[in-house]
Amino acid sequence: MQEIVAYIEELAFIFLMMPINIGEKFYYVYLLTFVALAYFSYRRYYRHRTRKNFFQFLFPGQIYRHPSAKIDYAIFVINIVLSPLLLVGAGIQAWISTELAAVLVELNNGGPIFRGDWNWPTYAGFILGYTLVADFSVYLIHRFHHRSNLFWPLHALHHSATVLTPVTLFRKHPVWNLCAHSLAMLMTGAFQGIFVFIFFGNPGVEVLFGLNTLYVLYNFCGANLRHSHVWLHWPKPFAYVFISPGMHQIHHDPNRLDQNYGEIFAIWDWLFGSLYIPEAYEEFEIGLGKGINPHDTLLRAYWVPVADFVRGLGRVLKRFS
Repeated sequence: MQEIVAYIEELAFIFLMMPINIGEKFYYVYLLTFVALAYFSYRRYYRHRTRKNFFQFLFPGQIYRHPSAKIDYAIFVINIVLSPLLLVGAGIQAWISTELAAVLVELNNGGPIFRGDWNWPTYAGFILGYTLVADFSVYLIHRFHHRSNLFWPLHALHHSATVLTPVTLFRKHPVWNLCAHSLAMLMTGAFQGIFVFIFFGNPGVEVLFGLNTLYVLYNFCGANLRHSHVWLHWPKPFAYVFISPGMHQIHHDPNRLDQNYGEIFAIWDWLFGSLYIPEAYEEFEIGLGKGINPHDTLLRAYWVPVADFVRGLGRVLKRFS
């Protein structure tokens, strides 16, 4: 009973800390920049198209009270309840890093490649490299789920949203979250182990805290607009490096699901041929396609992806039997 009470208290703490936790998408500064950048977009793209004032435009009832949005809100709460179960990944990441570094040191006659204290270029290289590896893991798992008939149902839940709000970001099946989290821990753990081997010594606490630096900038620069009805796009050449909110919104078009898989960086899409850079403001559909809505209730949102995955796995196993 004490464990249950402690778990509930931990969940309550997570919800209460969201507006003041810089690591959360709904940190108050990110919400302020969301409003500020939306106002810029309103002035540039929408003011001459609508009779609504800015706040009516930014928070339209037909979107935020839409049945699809209500399912998003419920999934958001449920996945927060399940989120502490993923904390075990941090331990796996540390284990991979430590063991890999130890093996590499042994193979290198008991020493690293470079000895000496870390300096600011080392810190900057570690933070940038870690962020690139983490972002690449997102690209890989995202593209894999789109291209795999077997695993696509687990990700289709996210794309079945027919309206976009910042909460749609969290419209993800727990199995998808587990897959994405596991790959990220595996790849970042391997990177950390290799980096620690090359540049002797483990990163200090201040460096590990600094790993959030680029994600803070990413969230500050309108990450919450990615899942919204508000268009905002970066001009070239920035669009070749960073995914703009508009580029991700296009990814939610059922006719262009194979474009712009990236989260922070566009370089992965550029390298692997899935990058689409709009030339100007675009209008597009949202969802899986007209009349396709397999996750129209909360129960179906959790059950249908698993049922479709199991049926697909059965077909795969049957081919090998």
